[in-house]
Amino acid sequence: ARRAHKILSTSGTHAYEAPGAGDQRGPCPGLNALANNGYINRNGITSPTQVITASKTIGIADDVSAVLAALCVIAGNGVTCSIGNSSGLGGYGLNKHNFFEGDTSYKSCDCKLCPTHPGCDNYHFNNKAWTTTYNAAQLNGGLFGIPTFKISAKQRYDECVANNTRCVFGPAQFIFHYGTPCLFAYIFPGDAGVASEAIENTWIGISYSGGQRVGKTGGGQIPDNWVPLQSPYTVPELAECILDLYTANPVALGANVGAGFVLSPSEQQLPSNPDVNDILCFIYAAIFSSAPTASLLAVARYLDPIFTVSPWFCPIFSTGR
Repeated sequence: ARRAHKILSTSGTHAYEAPGAGDQRGPCPGLNALANNGYINRNGITSPTQVITASKTIGIADDVSAVLAALCVIAGNGVTCSIGNSSGLGGYGLNKHNFFEGDTSYKSCDCKLCPTHPGCDNYHFNNKAWTTTYNAAQLNGGLFGIPTFKISAKQRYDECVANNTRCVFGPAQFIFHYGTPCLFAYIFPGDAGVASEAIENTWIGISYSGGQRVGKTGGGQIPDNWVPLQSPYTVPELAECILDLYTANPVALGANVGAGFVLSPSEQQLPSNPDVNDILCFIYAAIFSSAPTASLLAVARYLDPIFTVSPWFCPIFSTGR
């Protein structure tokens, strides 16, 4: 059983502050909240080392924290990364569409469906998108646990394929589509273990106005009196969660091209009866396939000690070393 430990501070230097003009916020509600509570830089420009420290603070294990640091390396310049738009210091930032941010988000609009000038709004709260998951939660006692996301994961995929003529669901989108519910269901509830609407609303930044759900600009915050998981959440646990979600309603990877949905090549598809090892190696390969050549060695330093050793033995990605 997980045992409670100390409440995470949300006062003093870690009091909530809404982001100011020019501060970066993006598609990940966890990173937005960490910035709003000062566990990463409040301007939204962070570093791999800071991501590791902050992630461990909210109950994420060393191995998952290292994966998040690798994503920061890929999205940034190797030293810093933006949790939102490109910072001008190098790198795309996490808002870059179909880089890490992708279609089928649970809380935000598909890029094609919410155009702005320039670009699109693919990171603010979108009630139409969230309603799919909210309605699924009403079938599961109002809770935002895995049973809810087994329903809404498939529905958000179907909505993208049906309504978004540029819907893309490749390996990177797979990771975030099935990994995000694990954050909502396990990390956000913390040691209390109850994925209530109140908890999700606080982290994401959702409130009610006139009976309608609205999103707080800049995202949410860490709940007051919140206790992280006593047993930090690990990569194998994440893989088990992703496997559970995916196998409930398996879908094909591909994209809407021209007149219809075109399947990705077979090497980018999961096997018909995947196991945890398959999921882990798929994550490893997908992250490397997103990495610019210049970042491969740095990414390998974070990922290889997790994925290429016993008991997983994922094929080592060639970095030209």
